[in-house]
Amino acid sequence: MTRLLAAAALAAFIAAMIVIALGGFGSSGGRNQAAPTTATTVRTVSRPRPPTTVPKRPVRIKLIAVGPYDPPPGDGTENDSQVPNAVDGNPATFWSTEHYTHGFFKPGVGIVLDAGRRQPIARVVVTTDETGSQAEIQLADSPTGPYRVVSADRPLSGATTFALERGASGRYVLVWLTALPAATGEGHISEVRAFGS
Repeated sequence: MTRLLAAAALAAFIAAMIVIALGGFGSSGGRNQAAPTTATTVRTVSRPRPPTTVPKRPVRIKLIAVGPYDPPPGDGTENDSQVPNAVDGNPATFWSTEHYTHGFFKPGVGIVLDAGRRQPIARVVVTTDETGSQAEIQLADSPTGPYRVVSADRPLSGATTFALERGASGRYVLVWLTALPAATGEGHISEVRAFGS
């Protein structure tokens, strides 16, 4: 009798399970439940922005007039009082060499400008109101030299930029005229500006 009750209970349990299982199907025999959904996680990847490179503006170097540079065979003077005109910010004023009626008989003549301290100098811009002169830039740590050439020898016309050799540094800037206009026999320097690296 106990076995029959146990068998009847087991049969009832199985029948109940079948009913529950069949209850999940629709009348068409398909499963009446929502298809499982896969949760999608949207991951925002923050990528580092490339560094913004702002081009460095060249640093203007203040120049102060020292005087002319006229070593032998020159006589040591060359319109000394006009040298400040080359750094006064006024392009209408200028320093002029003396007048060489019979040609330029010496290796050069120039003006010395003080940058305040020894420092790197990347370029020098020389402005003139004439054509026919040539110049180069030299640097030194003393106003009397020795000077070393740090640029190419170039013709002057309008505003002429001299790119100095890499690593050039010094305190004193010499704008050294190596040729003068044959027509006038004198060279003019209206303005000189220097820029650091």
